[in-house]
Amino acid sequence: MESLQTAVLCGCFAAVGLSLAEGILPLEKFGKQVRLLTVILLLSALLRPILGLKSEDFSADTAAAENQTAALTESLRSAQEAAVSESVCIALNRTLAEKNVECTVSACSLHIEDDCSISINEVVITGNVQTGTVYLREWLGTEVTIREGGGT
Repeated sequence: MESLQTAVLCGCFAAVGLSLAEGILPLEKFGKQVRLLTVILLLSALLRPILGLKSEDFSADTAAAENQTAALTESLRSAQEAAVSESVCIALNRTLAEKNVECTVSACSLHIEDDCSISINEVVITGNVQTGTVYLREWLGTEVTIREGGGT
């Protein structure tokens, strides 16, 4: 019964929309498009109860789409963090080279916050660790962990 009420309501709205469209648009220019759109709306409204499409079917599809969206958003965020991490490493290495410090930043661990700010958690360095640490602490602050990278 509810689906029949929905179909009738959609049909009424489609009829009102057609009347408004015919009043606003020049009928001779857009008449075919308006009628085609109305036929599509009416058929979808009337076929929904006949085909037995329930709103639960749509909610299950919506939940699956939300899960996919969340997974895609997370993979996008990690790809973005990896790209920013690489850019930060390149910039730090360039600045260390300009200062003639025999130290290389091999990895950066960072997180992009919701407000688009970047929080650097850890920097892995090789080479002259003591001098590199002094410069990196000056640039990045004392809250960033700086560790020697061994052979990476």
